[in-house]
Amino acid sequence: MKILVTGHEGFIGKNMLAWLAHEEGWHVDGYDWDPNEFPNVASYDWCIHLGAIADNASYDVDTILKQNLEFSQRLFRECDSHGVNLQYASSSTVYGNTKDFSEHSPCNPQTPYAWSKYLFDRWVFQQEQHIMVQGFRYFNVYGKYMHLRGNRANAIEKWRIQARKEGKITVWQDAENIHRDWTWVGDVCRLHIDFIKTVKGSGIWNCGAGLSHSFLDIAEEIAEIEGVELEIEPIPQQELARFRSKTKANLTHLKETVGRRKWLNVFEYLNQ
Repeated sequence: MKILVTGHEGFIGKNMLAWLAHEEGWHVDGYDWDPNEFPNVASYDWCIHLGAIADNASYDVDTILKQNLEFSQRLFRECDSHGVNLQYASSSTVYGNTKDFSEHSPCNPQTPYAWSKYLFDRWVFQQEQHIMVQGFRYFNVYGKYMHLRGNRANAIEKWRIQARKEGKITVWQDAENIHRDWTWVGDVCRLHIDFIKTVKGSGIWNCGAGLSHSFLDIAEEIAEIEGVELEIEPIPQQELARFRSKTKANLTHLKETVGRRKWLNVFEYLNQ
């Protein structure tokens, strides 16, 4: 089995390479964005496409569409013409601020990043396909190598760093009412691998733990572990445009495909 992973130097990409390395007989290569060099996919069995500008705060629409949408479209065409099956990372941000997180529910993207993911979701399944195409809508992914995202890192990473540098954790007002589906990156990687091994078909699936915990719950847990206090601040104005009150993956379709799965609870991770 030969697999190409795009975005292999990023947060999820580095984890994916480590998990794939444990699969006996699998040969894995990586590719990161290079405007002057497009990956040659011809010799691979699968391409796991993780590379993207994953920044909900960015409004550089042209760059995001070029790297997230147009690159993905070209990658699909290359994979399809060479018989290379494709897995790709979508995002729960395509749903917008809603309570319905089924793959069949209406989507309401609120940022250029979310739109780039939604447009590729729509486009790729409107094409004639000769390969398997499996998209995964990631929920709030956390875990090893989160620091590689810098300012875009998950709140868990930011709060840990703040606690150790400043001796406090800053939390938005009303954090007890802002919930996320916290999804361990190891479970994400394991799902990709299990699909390669067992799922003979195409589609889009939610990739989340199916549990929702508030930002305040997580912040308080980290504060207790680090021995620091919480400070409350207003929600920054720039966050309101992309605000989502709650995310929780609807796992009905995933369970129908691969059955029930054990997802690591975020509090288990924090107390390791």
